[in-house]
Amino acid sequence: RKLQFWMLLVLMVVAPIMEIISIGSIVPFLSVLTSPDQLFENKHLQTLITFLNITESNQLILPLTLIFIVATILSALVRLFLLYVSTKFSFATGGDLSVNIYRRTLYQEYSTHVSNNSSEVIDGIITKTNSIVGKILIPILAIISSTIMILSIFGILIFIDPLVSLITVVTFGLLYGLVAFFVKKSLTKNSQLIALKSTEMIKSLQEGLGGIRDVIIDGTQEFYCKIFKDADFKFRSASGQNIIISNCPRYIMEAVGMILITVLAYVLTFQEKGIIGAIPILGALAISAQKLFPVMQTAYYSYATIKGSKSAFQDVLNLLNRPHSY
Repeated sequence: RKLQFWMLLVLMVVAPIMEIISIGSIVPFLSVLTSPDQLFENKHLQTLITFLNITESNQLILPLTLIFIVATILSALVRLFLLYVSTKFSFATGGDLSVNIYRRTLYQEYSTHVSNNSSEVIDGIITKTNSIVGKILIPILAIISSTIMILSIFGILIFIDPLVSLITVVTFGLLYGLVAFFVKKSLTKNSQLIALKSTEMIKSLQEGLGGIRDVIIDGTQEFYCKIFKDADFKFRSASGQNIIISNCPRYIMEAVGMILITVLAYVLTFQEKGIIGAIPILGALAISAQKLFPVMQTAYYSYATIKGSKSAFQDVLNLLNRPHSY
């Protein structure tokens, strides 16, 4: 798994490189559509012009269009492959955890089995280990990938327009940082509630169904239904709150992003080259924003998900750290 993780990390570095190429190719693509003569004289493109034996500026439109399309397709394919590999890795690791907890539990002394609550172990093996996969491992990989992606996109934006790029990234970075700071306590509280009520639900099911003969004889069905209902309601309420906290910044950031691009478009129209000269920069910023906002949201969502599952993660670690006899 360690070797697989390092291979996955290499792929996480390759994916942003493809994003840089796709974003970087949008500037010459839009430039050749708005002012092909000026781009034809660009010294950085002379090698391509000579290689393709291009004699007129209009002949640049097709090759630059194809370069942009190919770069976009390759970027999408690499991201899809990264999603496939990271998901397979996470679920395989989750399988390792489940089997390991089950093995350690079976090798406990008989006295330990009698004194411990089996519902805690069952909940850890089935529910909480699955939670670790979807709410700890995958989000951790998403944060690593998103961080690399954010730095890469920021790098290409600095190359295009340093001041605008700095304002954009700092603004959204601070907004997400403030949101994360204010919701931290709520996420921690909910994570504890989710871990506790998950175990209580399993315990209620075990005791009610496992002793169904006594339940029917004593007529205690409603008693067990009430225990399960109370635990289930609090579990789902806390889970729902975490989902709301994790997703709500997205809509705010999208609105702020649209306003920021609108303001930039207004300011750039007053520059020397006017709106025609601003189109390539605005296009690059729009494409970058389209990629940057979801990545920032993914990083924040992953942080919130991890924070909201911290207690379940600790329960799984406690089960894994139990002494065993093999």
